[in-house]
Formats: sequence, structure tokens, C-alpha cells
Amino acid sequence: MFLSVVPVIPVTRIEHAAEVLNRVGFTENWVHVPGVTPLRYASYVNKDAGLELHVSESRGDGIGPVVTYFWVDDIDALAAQAGEAAADQTWGTREFWLRDQDGNTYRFGQRL
Repeated sequence: MFLSVVPVIPVTRIEHAAEVLNRVGFTENWVHVPGVTPLRYASYVNKDAGLELHVSESRGDGIGPVVTYFWVDDIDALAAQAGEAAADQTWGTREFWLRDQDGNTYRFGQRL
């Protein structure tokens, strides 16, 4: 029945999320620019991983900030790509996280 799940992250500006997402291999898939309001909605994909998430400038899509957690298979390579360092956590994962200007957190982890 379900084909996939796509998180929708509320942001004040799509560019805030794009800066963070680009650092970990996501690229813009499409941006909807409505004619009635200046609010935009966009899709970002990581084609290598088959992942998609959306960002929305509409506060009607929920109240932020939100946390989106990504399981990955090579945390150190992804952290290096993002210019970060992963660290072992007491709960049995190795993680790093990025935060956009709206306070949304994008967490990345690998089981130890």
C-alpha cells in the first residue's frame, strides 16, 4: 500500500534548507512558486539513496522546528562531505547533525 514517506519541513526560506541539504548530497528536484502568494514549496532528492523530502514556506504545514533523522551506511564519509565530524553516542550510534536557519535539525546516524 505505502510506496514511500516524504517529510515536510516548515522553513521561512527554502534557501535555508537548501544550504544544509546540499551539503549531504540532496539536490533540488522542483520548486512550486504559486501566483497568489510569495510562499514556496520545494522537493529535494538524494538520487543515490532514493530519498526525497519537501520544504514548505507555509506555516500551515505545521509548526517547526522539526527533526528529521536519516539512517546512513557510511557516517564518516557523509560527515566529511558535509564538513562535519561524526561522534559515537552512548545510545549505540555514531552521529552528526546539521541545523538550518529556522532551527530544523537534520540528524544522520549509523548503528555501531
